[in-house]
Amino acid sequence: MDTLFNLANLILTLIVLAIIARALLSWVLPVGRDPWTRVLVTVTEPILGPIRSLMLRILPIPIDFSPIVAILLINFLQRLLRSAYGGY
Repeated sequence: MDTLFNLANLILTLIVLAIIARALLSWVLPVGRDPWTRVLVTVTEPILGPIRSLMLRILPIPIDFSPIVAILLINFLQRLLRSAYGGY
């Protein structure tokens, strides 16, 4: 059970890091044109896309807050897993 919890926590942490990397890189260069950033888009878009479309319906502003919302949701999920595991 330790291994399964650690693996889930590691995957969620790597997804958060990928979201942060994509957000930071989007300020500097167009994300998705070279192979490295295409990997970031492939990993993060299934998470960011639905959040982005929902946020555009609720709050139609030109600033993309979907990375922040995704990170907060993943953090909540990690805390939920930690408490379900026994406070680890």
